[in-house]
Amino acid sequence: MFEVEQTYDVAALTALCRAARKTTRPVWRVIRGAVWVTFAVGTLLLAAQLALQSFGKGDLRLLLSVAVLLLFLLFEDKLNAWVALRQMVPGTAHSTTVFGEDAYTVTTDTTQTRWQYENITALAETRRYYFCFLGKRHGQCFDKQGFRQGDSEAFRTFIEQKTGKSINTIK
Repeated sequence: MFEVEQTYDVAALTALCRAARKTTRPVWRVIRGAVWVTFAVGTLLLAAQLALQSFGKGDLRLLLSVAVLLLFLLFEDKLNAWVALRQMVPGTAHSTTVFGEDAYTVTTDTTQTRWQYENITALAETRRYYFCFLGKRHGQCFDKQGFRQGDSEAFRTFIEQKTGKSINTIK
C-alpha cells in the first residue's frame, strides 16, 4: 500500500501541463503543433525585423506584440497551470492519495474519489513527480517526496503492474 500527499500549486500544475502535452497528445497533434510553431517563429522573425526597422520611428507596437507572442510560446505550460489553478474548486488543492490493491482513493478537504487502475490511460514521470492520466484532459500528479507510506521507487513498479502500462520519462 502507498500513501502520497500532494499540493497542487503552480509548479505542480506546470509540470502536469507539460507532461500532458508530451504524453497524451496524438502524433498528428504534435506534428500540427510543430508546423504551427515553425509558422509562428517565422512570423515572429519577420515581425521582429519589421519592428527593428520601425524602432527609430517611435512605433513600438509591433515590437511589443512580438514580445507578447514570444512570451506565450515560451510559457505555454505555466500559463495553462495558472488558469487551471484559478479554476480549481476551493478545498481541492491539497490531496492525500491511498493506493490499494484494486483501486486508489484521492481525498481532499471537500471530496473523496475512488479511481480504478484500468481508467488510467497513460503514465509519466519527471525527476520530481509521477503523473497518471485519465484521458486527454484529466491528470493527477504525485510528488515523489510526498510519500508517507511506501517509497517512490517501489511505487513505480507497483503502478506499472496495476495499469499494465509503462511510465514515459519526461526530461
